[in-house]
Amino acid sequence: MTSLVLVALLQAPAAPSPSPSPAAAPKPSIVIQTATAPGLTVSYLTAPWGPVTFSAMERAQEGFYNRRTWPFARLESKKALTLDGTTVPPGNYALVFHPNTPDNAGMGLEIRRIAPGEFLQTGNVMTATPEGETVWQTRIRFDAADTTEPALRVSLEPAARATKLVVRYGDRRLERLLSDRP
Repeated sequence: MTSLVLVALLQAPAAPSPSPSPAAAPKPSIVIQTATAPGLTVSYLTAPWGPVTFSAMERAQEGFYNRRTWPFARLESKKALTLDGTTVPPGNYALVFHPNTPDNAGMGLEIRRIAPGEFLQTGNVMTATPEGETVWQTRIRFDAADTTEPALRVSLEPAARATKLVVRYGDRRLERLLSDRP
């Protein structure tokens, strides 16, 4: 009798495999995207929105995400720009995000002149910050956005005698004017 049951089980069609749940869907690839404006190109990684990670970088703490700088984009300029009164000569730059520090100095943004070439790496949001000279740095605060971007998005938008650099990450938004004139 046992052998009949075993034969019946072996001959029975296999149960259909369950469909993957939406939570198990593969994450989108982290790729390099580009935005352009006259005389400017910005390349950036499509880092997925991580609200817990970003929240940790906003807080004053000594956490993993606060201990390093985050180079998130490369700016190539063929013309001189002015940013908050500082002249940024034509060149190749890393846009570097600085998380808040344990002393609560606030988050920061740096424009760092770097050697020509791409330092961003497809699939790698932990790329090392390239060596170079800081040309401009300031404290920043991301504003709340009305919508949530699923991944980092950087754009260059026209403005009066300027180009607006817009950084969207999840439900946060940061804007800076890159002026064509001092």
